[in-house]
Amino acid sequence: MQYMYIHTAIYNFCVSHGTVQPSKQGLVTRGAQLLGAEIYESLSQYLKNHLTEIKNESTSYTDENLVNFYIKSWDRFIVGAKFLNNIFAYLNRYWIKREREEGRKHIQDINTLCLIHWKTDLFDQTHENLMAAVLKIIKRQRDGEAITTASIRKVVQSFVALGLDETNIRKTNLSVYVQFFEEPFIKDTRQYYANESREFLATKGVVEYLKKATVRLKEESNRVDMYLHPSSERTLNSVCERVLIAEHAAEIQNEFLPLLESDREKDINLMYTLLERIPDGLSPLQTTLRQYIKTQGLAAVDNLATQTGANPVDPQAYVDTLLQVNIKYSNLVQAAFNNHSDMVKGLDDACKEFINTNSITKPPNKTGRVLSTPELLSKYSDSLLKKSSKNVEVTNIDAALSGVMSIFQYVDEKDVFEKAYSRTLARRLVNNVSASQDAETNMVSKLKEICGSEFTNKLQRMFQDMLVSEEMQGPFKEFLDNSEIKQVGEFTPFVLAEGFWPLPTFNSTFKLPEELVPVFNKFLAFYNNKHNGRKLNWLWNFSKGELRGNFSKTSKTPYSLTVSIFQMALLLPYNDQLEYTIEQLRDITNLDNTILTNSMSVLLKARILIQSPPDAPCGADGTTYKLNTDFKSKKLRINLNVPMKSEQKKEIDDTHKAVEDDRKMFLQAVIVRIMKARKQLKHVQLVQEIMEQSRKRFNPKVSLIKKCIDDLIDREYLKRIEDNQYQYLA
Repeated sequence: MQYMYIHTAIYNFCVSHGTVQPSKQGLVTRGAQLLGAEIYESLSQYLKNHLTEIKNESTSYTDENLVNFYIKSWDRFIVGAKFLNNIFAYLNRYWIKREREEGRKHIQDINTLCLIHWKTDLFDQTHENLMAAVLKIIKRQRDGEAITTASIRKVVQSFVALGLDETNIRKTNLSVYVQFFEEPFIKDTRQYYANESREFLATKGVVEYLKKATVRLKEESNRVDMYLHPSSERTLNSVCERVLIAEHAAEIQNEFLPLLESDREKDINLMYTLLERIPDGLSPLQTTLRQYIKTQGLAAVDNLATQTGANPVDPQAYVDTLLQVNIKYSNLVQAAFNNHSDMVKGLDDACKEFINTNSITKPPNKTGRVLSTPELLSKYSDSLLKKSSKNVEVTNIDAALSGVMSIFQYVDEKDVFEKAYSRTLARRLVNNVSASQDAETNMVSKLKEICGSEFTNKLQRMFQDMLVSEEMQGPFKEFLDNSEIKQVGEFTPFVLAEGFWPLPTFNSTFKLPEELVPVFNKFLAFYNNKHNGRKLNWLWNFSKGELRGNFSKTSKTPYSLTVSIFQMALLLPYNDQLEYTIEQLRDITNLDNTILTNSMSVLLKARILIQSPPDAPCGADGTTYKLNTDFKSKKLRINLNVPMKSEQKKEIDDTHKAVEDDRKMFLQAVIVRIMKARKQLKHVQLVQEIMEQSRKRFNPKVSLIKKCIDDLIDREYLKRIEDNQYQYLA
């Protein structure tokens, strides 16, 4: 009832029937007119007097009591302002609205008028003491004391509410909050943590400081949620990061290497989470990490080289050594650095360095041929994918191959691996010694994923040729069954496309054993009938067979001998007699001395044949070779088809020559492709583009690039023009 009484009295006061005022158009009107100025001024004076009393009373309070008094007074005042705004609703809607429309912007609605008086008559005189009290409370909280956060939150709300735009009553701003709360709060925060961080580092050390700074940053972040305005979050975080991290960054970064050496993963992660928040905070860590991983990788390889000594390095041990270092620090980068791109790059750069250049691949003070990382990777892959009693379990092959790929991605000379791997794959396929067809295709898929389809096209064509050859075996067997020749066992030929298989051609002479000639001729007739005009070049150097030997007097069970076609040609004549001279065997087989001697030496070493005289060189003129009828062996299946060291060395040399030739062709193709698109290009730019396009296969030397450019100039694909430029011609 009292509220309505006051509201009605104000309405009656504002409306008068006898007053004359000029209208907006300059005319004089009579009737109900708004008379608000007098009551507006009276209310303004009342607010000023009231707030002056509150201000005077506040001087008797200090610290937390002052904060509580301010909050209590603010709460009562805000409620009163709301009531006043409702009571003077008629004044707001008509007189105040008209005054503002006529340009008198200093006239405010009643609620805004109350806030303006609070700021000018109370806040402006008390904010310094109030903020000092608030900052003391916040310091107590930072020192570990429990406080009532609601009181600070209400103070903040009052500061925000006082940020009024007097020209636009609907618009608020944070000017009061920023100037009178945020700025002193940030200044106090900066000073507090500057003192604390300096003292803490001096007494506790870096590792404990990492934990302390992490806790402090989290506390300040929570402080925003507890009572600060959200707009302060960025400024507060920036100041804390600068004081707690950036100003001590060098001291923190210097502790990284000891933490690495001690495998302190959790502490490294704390260091990362702090330094990652400041500009360039991780750069020194990246440099230190790269150098440390490189040192660890080189040391691990040095240790393996010391254990190996003068013996050839075991490819599996070498790859395992590289993997152990790579896996250890890959896990560290993931766990401690969340795979941050800068730290991943540091890891990758370090791995590239020690994987490609180390004491095994490029040993100091050692002359002669040594195996490179891609060659050792190829050898290890071959051991994984080849049938062997020493091979890993089939279920682990895929994991082992994934490990090979982990190292392969860091290899610079990927084309060397491609050549070496394609040769070992070809041998596994033609010799039918692959441990798993799925593993073979899976490996090719992994290579394709890293290097692209161009890298694996020839490998996939090998599988296709083997499939076609297998499909051909059925029709050929039917063809043989319909013929009248007497078969002497299985005859399984493989027809391979010459351009896709990296197998050396057979350039020597050889006379096929008479027992195999009929079936050999039948296959020629069969194939020529289906593919008229194609020429078959027989790779006798990759042909093998299996013989059943009943020649031993000491064994009732026949031996099964796996032999090369050349060894087969040497052994089959012993069905007719027990002893031959070297000259007779040479005439029977028509083999040159090198192949004959290599094949014979394996039979002598296995004691299948006995040489006379025994001290003469193998294959020497006048020597005789007798079948050993007293032969004994614990194994019933004996593999005599083993490669000679001279053959392995020749294959390695051939591989490197093929790599060099392919690189020249590849670089020339890249040069032509670039110049065809650009027409003219400076020498430096051309070299840079060539190196960029070649990086996925190998890192070309500038000398080789220059040689390829000169070759193309001689062949009139390019010509030199002024200003050290080249012009495309073809």
